[in-house]
Amino acid sequence: MGPNPPTDAERRALPRPPGAERGTPHRPVSVLLIDDDPDDHVLTKELVGDIRGGGFSLDWAPSYEAGRDAICAGSHDIYLLDYRLGARTGIELLEEVHARGCFGPVILLTGQGQSRTDLEALNAGAYDYLEKSGLTPALLERAMRYALVQHRAAAELEHKVKERTEELAKVNDALREVNRRKDEFLSTLGHELRNPLAPILNGLEIMRLAADKPETVARQRERLERQVAQMTRLVEDLLDVSRITTGKLRLTREPTSLNEVIESAVEISRPTLEKAGVEMTVDVPRETVTLLADRVRLAQVFSNLLNNAAKYTESGGKVSVTAAVEGDRATVRVRDTGVGIPAELLPMIFELFTQVDQTLNRSQGGLGVGLALVRRLVEMHDGTVSAKSDGRGAGAEFSVVLPITGVAPPR
Repeated sequence: MGPNPPTDAERRALPRPPGAERGTPHRPVSVLLIDDDPDDHVLTKELVGDIRGGGFSLDWAPSYEAGRDAICAGSHDIYLLDYRLGARTGIELLEEVHARGCFGPVILLTGQGQSRTDLEALNAGAYDYLEKSGLTPALLERAMRYALVQHRAAAELEHKVKERTEELAKVNDALREVNRRKDEFLSTLGHELRNPLAPILNGLEIMRLAADKPETVARQRERLERQVAQMTRLVEDLLDVSRITTGKLRLTREPTSLNEVIESAVEISRPTLEKAGVEMTVDVPRETVTLLADRVRLAQVFSNLLNNAAKYTESGGKVSVTAAVEGDRATVRVRDTGVGIPAELLPMIFELFTQVDQTLNRSQGGLGVGLALVRRLVEMHDGTVSAKSDGRGAGAEFSVVLPITGVAPPR
């Protein structure tokens, strides 16, 4: 029932013993015979010794228990397992070691051909099934070589499956995290949208009751304008979320002065910084730094960073904006003395819906999309953005690096 003897060409194509493949000194393939019959041990030892070219060393486990423990210990490269082991069988041994989570290349040996035993052996996890009668060194060698190949392939497949399973587990964890952040986002959105509604409704009622008092009406109109502006900002954030997730952000790039872009961003964010009681300093090159950019969107990048600094910096803190040219790139840094960024949040600080501290400056609002938009816009300008912080209470620094097209002397 065994395979045909290998030809010389097939023999050369068969896998070499472990160790020879790795370029290390030749190490014989270690074989363990699990058989309670000393005569079978002698005969098998002769068969192994007659294999052309050698390359195999044979040890003997004379009992069911010794064979079971050896397989579970992984003591040998391959195992020759006799079907009959006293009152028990090799099939039982295979089933037991597999139940313990132990695996190895096992070839079942039997004294007579039985198709039922053949099927039982393969179902129990044997790599091959050989009859002792008519067994030759060539047949035994070929069976052992191919059992090693099968075992190696199975081990590689198991390793790949394990890697893939781990990757899928990481993806599932990431999806759960995204789902959690989206839930937080929806909760935040409801809170942020509800906040302006009460003042708007109250203001309208006051205006109705005080129709004959121009000063009261004017105050309420200003209050309504502020609340509507806040809601407009929220709607713009929602639209930006949609543009980010659908890949519909578009730029209109043209030669632009980086100096003017920073100046525009500073003017946009100045009221927010002043309201937060945060001192701002700006230090940019006197030279005109030119780059190919969407002026409005790039100003949005820096105003988002400044607004973020205002949100997470307590009154009396400081925010600085600096710019410098380094070769063919310009680096703009926004540094604050605020609450800092915990180390565990740094890798995800530019992800959608991430907020450092939802309890801080709650009145400033925000949906946690500003930094995600910053990253996307900077990448669309062929640049990079990074964040660093020494931890809570140590402030944070955001660095934007952009390619430039030229530097001109100051006018």
